[in-house]
Amino acid sequence: MQHDPAPTNPATASADAAPAEREWWPDCTPSAVLVPIRPLGAGERDALRAHFVALDAADRYLRFGYAASDAQVLAYVDGIDFARDEIYGVFNRKLELIAAAHLAVAADGRAEFGVSVLPSARGKGIGTRLFERAAMHARNRGIECMTMQCLTQNAPMVRIARRAGMQVHVSGGEAEGVLRVPHGSLRSHLDEWLADATGEIDFAIKLGRRRTPPTPA
Repeated sequence: MQHDPAPTNPATASADAAPAEREWWPDCTPSAVLVPIRPLGAGERDALRAHFVALDAADRYLRFGYAASDAQVLAYVDGIDFARDEIYGVFNRKLELIAAAHLAVAADGRAEFGVSVLPSARGKGIGTRLFERAAMHARNRGIECMTMQCLTQNAPMVRIARRAGMQVHVSGGEAEGVLRVPHGSLRSHLDEWLADATGEIDFAIKLGRRRTPPTPA
């Protein structure tokens, strides 16, 4: 899929434009709720293992499209290529990974997005914020197209896709969202730097609090 000479502004696009021709970027609708998101590296595999194992059978079915066993979940985590893909996480005060997103980058200029959020953290817009963060990275790395595949019964994922302006194709019990990604800009690069810094500072503060011994009475 090729870019137009310049990104199309959704606010000025014609109402009858085909959904596949719409472009979207995360800084067009800033969130009122700050969700510190931290890029994850290979050193966080244990946190990712704990996160996915904590998902029950129904959640694993929605996330992976099949009822993944513990062994299959662990094999998925072990197979993540951190040099190629981008992994993002949201941690709670106990430094538990409550949400994780995977942007799997392909050689053809596309990247597929997947996300999982623990039940205790749902309903707070974290999945949407993780999508926005992944889209920001895609934009700044010249990725031309983002996709999202899920079961049609995975209502939260379908909502994320539609809110982002994705063209959603439904076939049987599966849905696929497709979104063109505009070129990066100075602002989008600054936004990504700020997002990374916020995530790292938030994690460092939580880590410091966990390591600080309680004050004697």
